[in-house]
Amino acid sequence: MSRFVCSLFLLFVVIPINSYEVDFDSPEGWAMAYTTASSLNLNQSVMRSLEAGQFRIATEISSIPRLSEEQQKVGFNGVKDEDLNKSPIFGRLRLSVGLKWNTTAEISITPPFEISGAKPKKLWGLALARPLIEDDNLRLGVRFFMMRGKVEADVTCSSAKAKLEPYTPENPVGCIGPSNDQLSVNHEGIEAVLSGKRFSNGVRPWVAFAATQMDPSVKIDAPLDFGRELGRVYSKGTTETYTIGLDYHFSENYTANIASSYTPLDVSRPENLDERDSFWNFRVGFSHSF
Repeated sequence: MSRFVCSLFLLFVVIPINSYEVDFDSPEGWAMAYTTASSLNLNQSVMRSLEAGQFRIATEISSIPRLSEEQQKVGFNGVKDEDLNKSPIFGRLRLSVGLKWNTTAEISITPPFEISGAKPKKLWGLALARPLIEDDNLRLGVRFFMMRGKVEADVTCSSAKAKLEPYTPENPVGCIGPSNDQLSVNHEGIEAVLSGKRFSNGVRPWVAFAATQMDPSVKIDAPLDFGRELGRVYSKGTTETYTIGLDYHFSENYTANIASSYTPLDVSRPENLDERDSFWNFRVGFSHSF
């Protein structure tokens, strides 16, 4: 009887963890920055102004590289395994409208589709863009952007780990069910976009540089054998992102694009790894103006 009462009590035990900040280059801070980098609300193509009242719709899909087992050791300052390999892609839909003063406003959303245990939750972005130079041979523009929202995922206790025996090498913290962690990917920044002359085949190259202020955080909600772990970890820092891209113009209103972005990230681990810790991805998109 006493064993039953004890087990019942443990079901309702909550282990509170105070909210605390970690360094941006700590293993936990790096993991949050890496996740945020995968969702950056960056420019999609050559900056083109819209007439006041004109609209443009666009879609974009970007890759998310997989991390090694050693790279996923970010919990407890780099000694606990976390399941960071979730969705291999990130997508968004954009709607842009032309305003006065040659300015374009943009709103973007990421559909709440669950992929590999990760699900966006009210993930949206805003941007304001304006060309500074706009002619046939050279285009230069500036873009202010921001993004708000979260991604729900079983990072602390993955579904696979929760099926294993508690307190074994594969499940050292005693997970008894999938965690319901919420990763905030809030960020804002400024981006400069430069493009050259459009070639006769309809291709136009472009490059971009973005400076981003990241304010990521993770709310932990993990069912453990001895109770429920609740807590919040947060960080903040500034990153730089370099992008190269190509646009292909089917017509004046239809454009396809490919791009690759690189965000340098530093991390201080207990053991140095001979692996790439910066974020680098590929993006493909399509837009239609009307």
